[in-house]
Amino acid sequence: MSEPLHDWTALRLAKALQCRQLRATDVVEHMLDRIAALDRDLRSYVNVSASEALAQAHRADAEFAAGFVRGPLHGVPIALKDSLATKGIATTNGAARLTVDDPPRDAAAVVRLKRHGLVLLGKLNLPEGCFGLHDPAIGQPRNPWNRDYWPGASSSGPGVATAARLCFAAVGTDSGGSVRHPSAANNLFGLKPTIGAINTAGAFPLAPSLDNIGPMARSPADLEALFNALTKAPRRSQDDFGDRIEPVRVGIDPDWNGRDVEPVISRALEEAVAVFVALGMTVKTVQLPSWHEATEVWLHLCAPEAAAVHAGRGAPVSPGLQKLIAFGGTIGAGMIEASVVRRRRLCSAIDDLFAEVDLILAPIQPFAPPRVDRVKAVDSEKGWPVSASDIGFTALFNLSGHPAMAMPAGFTAEGLPVGCQIIAAKRHEALLFHVARAFDTVTGFSGARPPLADTLV
Repeated sequence: MSEPLHDWTALRLAKALQCRQLRATDVVEHMLDRIAALDRDLRSYVNVSASEALAQAHRADAEFAAGFVRGPLHGVPIALKDSLATKGIATTNGAARLTVDDPPRDAAAVVRLKRHGLVLLGKLNLPEGCFGLHDPAIGQPRNPWNRDYWPGASSSGPGVATAARLCFAAVGTDSGGSVRHPSAANNLFGLKPTIGAINTAGAFPLAPSLDNIGPMARSPADLEALFNALTKAPRRSQDDFGDRIEPVRVGIDPDWNGRDVEPVISRALEEAVAVFVALGMTVKTVQLPSWHEATEVWLHLCAPEAAAVHAGRGAPVSPGLQKLIAFGGTIGAGMIEASVVRRRRLCSAIDDLFAEVDLILAPIQPFAPPRVDRVKAVDSEKGWPVSASDIGFTALFNLSGHPAMAMPAGFTAEGLPVGCQIIAAKRHEALLFHVARAFDTVTGFSGARPPLADTLV
C-alpha cells in the first residue's frame, strides 16, 4: 500500500510539487478535507484560512509552471500558532479579549514564510496569552495519540495538528518550553532556537525577554528546512559535518536525568545515551545548574513582564494567567534586578559547559503526558498549569538563550510518546539537526503514527 500523501515529509512533498508531479492546489484541498473530517474532535485549529491557502497554492502552481522556485519548502502547506499576526486573518492570541480581527501587518516570521512560498492553512490553538488554560469558548486541543491525555503546553495546537497530519509542519512559540513540551507529547521534533535567531516582531508576547519562535515538524530535515525559512542567518548544512559523528562530546547530568523524574523518562534518556555511544559519540558527566533555581528565576522575570504586557487589556479568563499576572505585580524592581543578575550567572554557567562538551542531553519534562483530568485537577487546586513547577528543565535554556531541540525518545506502556532535548552552544543549531538526523535514523521513533492520523486515509 502506498504511503498516504499527508504522511509525506515536507521536503518530499516540496520536491514533487516543484517537479510538477503534484499540484499544490490538489494538496491543499486534500489537507482541507482532512481538517474538516478530523479537527472538530481534535480542536487544533482556531481558524482555517481555506480561501487564502488555495490562492497561495494557485500562485505556487503558476510559479512552478514558470520554472520559479522560491525555496526548499515552496508550496508546502503548514500552519501557525495563533499568536503570530496575520494580515487579513483574525489572530485570537487564545482569547476573545486579545483577538485582533484584522492585524495591520503580518508578523516578521510570517513575512519570511510567505517569501519562501509556503502555504498557510490556518491558525492553531493556544492557551490565553500563551500561558495557562485554554479559553473555554475555544476549547483545548486533544492529543491524537490518546484524547484523554495532555497534548502539551502553549504550542499544543501546532503539536496536535502536525502529529495528526493536518499540516506538514507548524510554527509555535517558546518562552519556557512551549515548543518542546508539545513536541514531546506528540512525537515531534521542535526547536527553541538561539534567542534572537528568529525575529519575534508581530508575535503576541508572554515575556519579551524570554520569547522565541520555533518550528515543529515530523522529521529533523523538515525542521531544519523550516528553521532556515524563518531566519536570514546563513546556516551550515549537515554536509559541513561530514558523515562522522564521533567527535561530538555529549554532556549528561545524572542528577537532572535520574532524580525527580519518572522511570519512563529516565529509561528513555539512558537508551538515548546508548544510541549516542553506538554512533561513536563520547559521553561526559557534567553538572547543570539547579532546575529549581531556573524555575524561580524564570517566574521572577516572566511574571512582571507578563503583567506589563496585559496591563489595560482586561481580566484574563485563565486562572494560571491571572495568578502569573498577580504574582508579577508583587515583584519589585530590586527583585527583578537580582533575577537579571542570577540569569546572567546561569547563562555563564551553561556557556562554560560548552568548553567541555558539544551537546547536552536532558529531559524536557519529568513525566510522561498526564491525563487531562489530572491537569484540570491541578489547575483547579493551585491555579497553575501542570508544568509550572516542572518548567526548569526547559526554562533554563530560555534564560540562557541556548538552542534546544526536542526529539522523539520512545513510548510509554500505554503507547504515549516521550521526548528528550539536546542543547548546543549558541548559534549551533546545525549540530542539533545533524545529531537528530543520526539519532532518528537509528531509532525510527518519528515513523510511528498516532491512532487518530489513521482515521481518514
